Amino acid sequence: MRVFFYALFVHLSLNVLVFWEGWKTLEQRRGFRAVFTSLFIVEFLLYLTGLLFSPWLPDNVIQVIGFIGTSWMLFIIYMTAGVVLVEALFYVHQRKPFLPALADKRHNKLKGLALIVFSLVVVAVMWQGNHQFNHPVVVHKEIVIPKTAGRLKSLRIAVIGDTHLGFLINKDYAKKYLRLVMAQKADIILFVGDIIDAGIKPMLNENMGEELRQLHAPLGVYSCTGNHEYRNESEEKIKWLNDNGIVMLRDSAVLIDSAFYVLGREDVDAPFVRKPILEILDRQQVNRQKPIIVLNHNPKHLNEDVNAEADLALYGHTHHGQFFPGNIYTNLIFEIAHGYKKKGSTHIYVTSGLGLAGAQYRIATQSEIAVFEVKFM
Repeated sequence: MRVFFYALFVHLSLNVLVFWEGWKTLEQRRGFRAVFTSLFIVEFLLYLTGLLFSPWLPDNVIQVIGFIGTSWMLFIIYMTAGVVLVEALFYVHQRKPFLPALADKRHNKLKGLALIVFSLVVVAVMWQGNHQFNHPVVVHKEIVIPKTAGRLKSLRIAVIGDTHLGFLINKDYAKKYLRLVMAQKADIILFVGDIIDAGIKPMLNENMGEELRQLHAPLGVYSCTGNHEYRNESEEKIKWLNDNGIVMLRDSAVLIDSAFYVLGREDVDAPFVRKPILEILDRQQVNRQKPIIVLNHNPKHLNEDVNAEADLALYGHTHHGQFFPGNIYTNLIFEIAHGYKKKGSTHIYVTSGLGLAGAQYRIATQSEIAVFEVKFM
C-alpha cells in the first residue's frame, strides 16, 4: 500500500508541476489550453485504470496502458527538468539581464516557445531511445583463463541479463530475444537474473515457456536469481523457469562436462540470507584447480568473487541506469555499472541487460547481450 501511495504522489507531483506551467503559458490560447488539459486528464485516467484494475484487465489492454503510462512518465520527468531549467533561466535574467530586451516584453510567449522546443527535443530523444531498446547490440569480449578445462581449449558464452519478461516485454519480445541469442551459437548460455519482471500470469497466459524451451546450447542453459525473481510468486516463477529449460542455480555449483564450474548466487534481496561464496565452494567440494564462473545479479559485492579467486564473475541488475541521467547515477553508486574490468585474477563483466523495467527506452545506454570467447591454458 505504501508503494501505491508513493507512486501516486510522484506521478501527481510531476504532472501538476508541468500542467500548471503549461496552463499559465496557454492563458491567451483557450483552444490549445483545452486540448492540453484533456491530454492530462486522459493520461491520468489511464494511469489510475492500470494501477487499480490491472488484475482484471486483458493482457493486451494492460500492455497498451503500460506502454502509454510508462512513456508518459518518462516524458514528464524530462519535461519537469525542462520547466525547472526554463524557470531558472528567466529567474537569473530578472536578477542579471543577459537575454535580449524582447524577453522582457514577451516573457510568457518566449517561455512557452522554450518549453515547446524542449518538448519536441524530448520526443525526438525518446523516439531514438525506443529504437535503441528495440535494436539490441552484441558485445564481444575475449579473455584468457590460465587454467586447464579438461579437453576444452576454448568456450563461447552468451551472457544475458534482465530480460524482464512480462506484460510489457511480452511473447513477441521473447521470440526476438530467442533468435538473437541462438544466432550467437554459444557453447553455453548464462543468465544473470531478472528473467521475469513481476508475476507469473503473463508467462502462463502467453505461453512464453514455448520460447524458453527452444533456448538451448551444447553445455546447457543456467541462471542465478535476481531481485525480480523474488517479486510475487517467487517459488512458482523459479520452478516455471526450471521446468522450461533454464537451470536455476541457487547458492549452488555445477560441474560442466568435467571441465569447469558454473556457480549461481542467490540475489542479495532474497527473503533469506544467501550463503557466502567460500561456503558454497567448500560445501559443494568445488575443485578450484578448474575454471570457476560465478553468476550474480547485483554487482554490490565484487570483492567476494575476487577474494574467492573466481575466474569469471558475471552480473546484471543495473541496466546501466536505463536512461539518462540514470547512467550517471549508477556510475556513482557501483564500482562497475556496466562493462568489463579485471580485479586480481577475476574477470568481471556487468551487462546492461537485454530487456528493461518500465518505460521501453534506452537513452545514453544500450540493450545488449555479451558473448565471451574464453581461452583456457
